[in-house]
Amino acid sequence: MHRPLHDALQARRATRCAVPILLTVGMPLAAGAWLAMTAAAVALDLERHADRVAIVDDAGRTAAVFTFGDRLVGRPAIRDLHTPGGVMVTRPCPIRPGIDPDDHATLHPGVMLCFSDLSGADPWRHKTAVRFGGFRQDPALDHGRVGFTFAADYLAEPEDTPSARVVCREESTIMIADRSIAGTPVRIVTWNARLAAGDQPVTFADVEEMGFGIRLIRELSPKWGGCYRAAHGGRDERGVFGTQAAWCDASGEVGGTRVGVTLVDRGCQTQPAYFHARDYGWLLANPFGRRSYTKGDSAAVTVSPGESLELHYGLVLHDDVADDLLPGIVASAWAAPE
Repeated sequence: MHRPLHDALQARRATRCAVPILLTVGMPLAAGAWLAMTAAAVALDLERHADRVAIVDDAGRTAAVFTFGDRLVGRPAIRDLHTPGGVMVTRPCPIRPGIDPDDHATLHPGVMLCFSDLSGADPWRHKTAVRFGGFRQDPALDHGRVGFTFAADYLAEPEDTPSARVVCREESTIMIADRSIAGTPVRIVTWNARLAAGDQPVTFADVEEMGFGIRLIRELSPKWGGCYRAAHGGRDERGVFGTQAAWCDASGEVGGTRVGVTLVDRGCQTQPAYFHARDYGWLLANPFGRRSYTKGDSAAVTVSPGESLELHYGLVLHDDVADDLLPGIVASAWAAPE
């Protein structure tokens, strides 16, 4: 069984208080006290290319790369994501042979929103194609913050041809900004998506490989000495996989400095995310999984033509942050700078 979008929204409202969800309007103090945030002195800039947009800091160091023209990856994604201190937290794509774990080489390109079952279409495993539809709002700078909106169509066929049927339409806005919270530099990434049906209803299935994910470098992966910590206190795959949480952090030591990235469920129209955490370096917030994790009722959602579904996620990248300070930083990340 699957739920029409209207029923899913009603259920989401009924359970909104069950798990603390980080919204721009507030956060329970138990999840972290509010901390003062200011705009960072370092401003970001951007460089446009035919198949990607590179975001750099004022020292010329890469902050992130948004790529949309790599046929091997086959979907829009953020690669080469760095902390404010310049440490890359996403596994390189393409991988470095003999250095990086070689599993899911093109399935986990960095940071992505993707799905393995859209009414049977499977863009996650490259079984059906994703068509980049261009920028609805061109990449631009606003007070040192980079932002843009893009469109993508999920197709029913393995090849992108003029006759391929559109199963689902995505319009996503991405923002990247450097901020200082309680004197701690952080880099904040926001990914807000609106998903609409094509000319037929589309069902987002209750399976594990659905949602917003990040592939991490070895040093942040528990298998190689890193650590996951969820908002509810669970740690690593054993304590996080298949549980609902407002956020989950991945941290580790790189070159003698502790760095990390926190994946945040900022409030979606479906349900609080179930986290799909694997110790080898894969962290995913799944808004549609429930039966696939708990054997309970299905959380699949069907969106009819003319309807749309919104998903809101974020990442907080940090250098050398104490464990007890992290909840407050996450709670304050999307407040307006002072």
